[in-house]
Amino acid sequence: MIDFEEQISSILAADTNDLYERDPETFFAAHIGFCPRQLYVNKLGLSKSKTYWGKYRASRLIQNYFEQQISDRNPTLETEVSLNIDEGPVRFLGRCTLYDPADEIAYVLKVRNGWYKFSPPIDRHLDQLHIYMQGLGVEQGKLVYVSKNDLSDIREWPCPDADSSAIQFDESRYEQLVTKAKRIRNQIWTHGIATSEAEIPLEKCGCYFCQEESLAFPDAVHPMSDGSGEPALDTSENRGCMAEETVETGVTDSTDQTSSTEAETRDLLDEPDSNDTRILDVDSYHIPVELRDLDIWVVWDGRSKVALAPWQADTMYPCEWAASKDVNPRRGFQKAKMVADLPLREIHRAWPFPDGEDLPEAVHPAVLLPHDPPDPPLSFVDFDDVRDPETGEVSDEVATLVDALDGYTEVSQSGTGLHVYVRGRLPEGVGAFATALSQRGALEIYDHARFTGGTWRHVAGTPLDSVPEATDVLAAIVSRY
Repeated sequence: MIDFEEQISSILAADTNDLYERDPETFFAAHIGFCPRQLYVNKLGLSKSKTYWGKYRASRLIQNYFEQQISDRNPTLETEVSLNIDEGPVRFLGRCTLYDPADEIAYVLKVRNGWYKFSPPIDRHLDQLHIYMQGLGVEQGKLVYVSKNDLSDIREWPCPDADSSAIQFDESRYEQLVTKAKRIRNQIWTHGIATSEAEIPLEKCGCYFCQEESLAFPDAVHPMSDGSGEPALDTSENRGCMAEETVETGVTDSTDQTSSTEAETRDLLDEPDSNDTRILDVDSYHIPVELRDLDIWVVWDGRSKVALAPWQADTMYPCEWAASKDVNPRRGFQKAKMVADLPLREIHRAWPFPDGEDLPEAVHPAVLLPHDPPDPPLSFVDFDDVRDPETGEVSDEVATLVDALDGYTEVSQSGTGLHVYVRGRLPEGVGAFATALSQRGALEIYDHARFTGGTWRHVAGTPLDSVPEATDVLAAIVSRY
């Protein structure tokens, strides 16, 4: 026997993905009229109501019925006109119910339970209409209300006998909506997507929706993963999604790290004792402060070794970054981390991966070195096949080089390599440097135009936040090998 209540609930729950948007910059026209808190809550899909989705779908069915019937009788009318308005830091999406291109009027059709306390115009509906008028480039609009109890019971605003037959576009009202959207966008970038009521960065106001607020937090999003699906070696107890502590990666900045000037005193030309080895193990998940302050960030999927910049083309396809293309996909750390912190299904919905059937386990912030970097440039030293992934053991040769570079060091995705970040330019005439090591593995150095897929699994005993000047050390390595 069919369990109608269970099946209808499942249908409605599965049919709500298009009703919210977790991309911080994107706002639906239907949400923009809410107060700031409810705009935040509804935009991010944090509103829970046992009846909301059912009422919404019932209203949509009535709207669709009227759209079909009216457009059949008026062939020049356009229905469900898709809009995408780019306002720089934010954008608005929506579908205008009805648009009359002949008279250049946008219509918003709303369904009500009845007329109790009905006092048009309702501000949030005016706001929605202004998004439609802006997107369509028209100066006039109209609100139409229908009672779901009696479909023949219609109210219009302005009323047919009003002095003006249509609502006139108000530029200042629209600019206020853009400002409100930017405020919410900034709150999400700063604080992330709330995983509890206490994390919502906006206070309740006196509006009906705040008074009746019911919340749900389906995805308790933790900080960026190491690829295992769990937060990577972050032992911090405060791991709320994108809280300020999380932005600092949950690791206390060290004040007793080895001085970068000591590297200048180490003799890199000494041959290491080939009989010695050292254990280079991971102690924490950490991204150094000096890297977080640079606009060098993209993301990557932990497996393809290509730079991804969903803000560039709205997809998770490899991004354009060749110098000949005159494009720059690099952004600040906060933007890359915000993307990486989203649930994977939300990332795929906002910025589709090439293969929707084979999604990666996680998305990580990654560094894309500039083509024409400032002086001294950030340099990337890549050790390949030098480490035992089970024991962490490396040769004395590798350990000596890591000590000499004295910069932030991480273990590679495979666990067999190491990445060291320093500042410094390769010797003149050396565009990039690659060499086999004497004992095991290989070494590469890049000071520009290089993508690096970071894991941010910090190697114990190396600086947490130091990215030191190491031009002389790089020159010594090039000279030695």
